[in-house]
Amino acid sequence: MAVTNPITYSPITSSTDNTVSGGGKNELGRDAFFQLLLTQLQNQDPLNPMESTDMTAQLAQFSQLEQLNNMNTSLDYLQLYMASLNNAQAVGFIGNEIEANGDSVQLSEEGSASLSYELMDDAGSVTVKIYDEDMQLVRTVETGSQGSGKQEWLWDGKDVQGNQVEAGTYTFEVSAASVDGEEISVNTYLRGTVTGVTFEDGITYLMLGERKVTIGDVIKVFDQEVVDEQEPPSKTEKAMEILNGIGKFMKQAAPIAAMVL
Repeated sequence: MAVTNPITYSPITSSTDNTVSGGGKNELGRDAFFQLLLTQLQNQDPLNPMESTDMTAQLAQFSQLEQLNNMNTSLDYLQLYMASLNNAQAVGFIGNEIEANGDSVQLSEEGSASLSYELMDDAGSVTVKIYDEDMQLVRTVETGSQGSGKQEWLWDGKDVQGNQVEAGTYTFEVSAASVDGEEISVNTYLRGTVTGVTFEDGITYLMLGERKVTIGDVIKVFDQEVVDEQEPPSKTEKAMEILNGIGKFMKQAAPIAAMVL
């Protein structure tokens, strides 16, 4: 027996039940779904009605998809929460001296700056090159042989001619070779006092004068009142709190995702 009134579906225009995505496609809301299901039941073949198991399966699928949508919303809130923690933590750095991965150095008005780097192996020769803001070579120094590990070299602020250069931000690079002439890996670090915090394109930067440092590049924090080096305040505790929250959330969401997949 043929169906005499075929199903016709007009999208619901309610802004609360049917929203339009960025790609211009209509998203099926809760009320629109039940209206479509009701229309399907009303127009089914009386001699071949829809099985109750089919309706239950459709309801279950819709419920699962709704839970996944709620999961996406919760993840968005979690991302905002993590960003707020990151921003709050960044403010706590102000006034503290830090050491971070980097290759810049701030030459003080007194005309001296300490360059920090780490050699991955014993070096037979080490070369330090310093550049100005226009990446013009200012000074080249051969420090001779040095052992592996952290090293400090004090730059007196003079160029290759022995003239005192202006205070400001400079870039340095360090190359090293073993006694046999093999290249040795070198990590460079910058050090300075955090004077402020800035937020650009969703990224939090610590300001060291005119220099910008991301929090992820910070490896040490020095308290101005305590000489001993210490880790960033509450960094481990906050990270563990976030990871535990993510673990609990994903544990609850895993069964729903498994049924959908």
